[in-house]
Amino acid sequence: MQDSNQQIVIIIIAVIAVLLFLGILLLIMIWAYNNRQQQVAAEKMQMKHAFDRQLLQATLEIQEETFNNISQELHDHVGQLLSLAKVQLNIIGQRAEHPDTGLHEVKDTIGQAMSILRDVAKGLSTERVQLFSFAGNIDQEIERINRSGVTHVSLLVEGTERPMEEQVKLILFRIIQESLQNVLKHAAATAVEITCRYMDTQLYVSICDNGTGFHVAEALSKKSGLGLQHITNRAAVLGGQANITSHPGKGTIITITIPHV
Repeated sequence: MQDSNQQIVIIIIAVIAVLLFLGILLLIMIWAYNNRQQQVAAEKMQMKHAFDRQLLQATLEIQEETFNNISQELHDHVGQLLSLAKVQLNIIGQRAEHPDTGLHEVKDTIGQAMSILRDVAKGLSTERVQLFSFAGNIDQEIERINRSGVTHVSLLVEGTERPMEEQVKLILFRIIQESLQNVLKHAAATAVEITCRYMDTQLYVSICDNGTGFHVAEALSKKSGLGLQHITNRAAVLGGQANITSHPGKGTIITITIPHV
């Protein structure tokens, strides 16, 4: 009888042990399955981010090619036509017995148009942007805007400017251009302050204006928010991020942080 009870106990213990083993095995299989699912999801997300970055990079390259073509067209055709018109006006003025003051005004207007045209062509040219430092390109863009008298832009550089890859410099400069164009088109600002702060591990850039401001979420949801989306997307391509803070009547602040490479 005692032997029979011992056998029953052994059998029960064995069954419990098998059930525990099967339970642990099942838990391990569930954990492995969930872990694998998470890995697959993470890999898919990484592939999506990589694809998005490649797609955006290709888009930016196409945009730069377009900018270069426009810059060349402005220089080779429109600029030459304006130069020819100015020469023709000079000839007419020399032949006229009593040059009209209106003729001088037209010549001045053409001269101003040629100056603006040269500035625009320089800003669009990828090769020209790559010739200068990051701060140097911003200075030229500021000079062009300030000459127009629409608003006043200032630049503050903190820390020692560090060299950066040509592609990084180009994309970052395009972000600045996009931000300034948004200010000129929509903000009605009288002053814009650009700050470039070189830190140990990253570059911090802010563009602050005293314009009309807007609701950021509302603007991003509309077609008019494409410029803002371009800013955030370009910053992401550089491995950084852009934050846009604005409220109606309180101006706008765009901050960009880019890691040093």
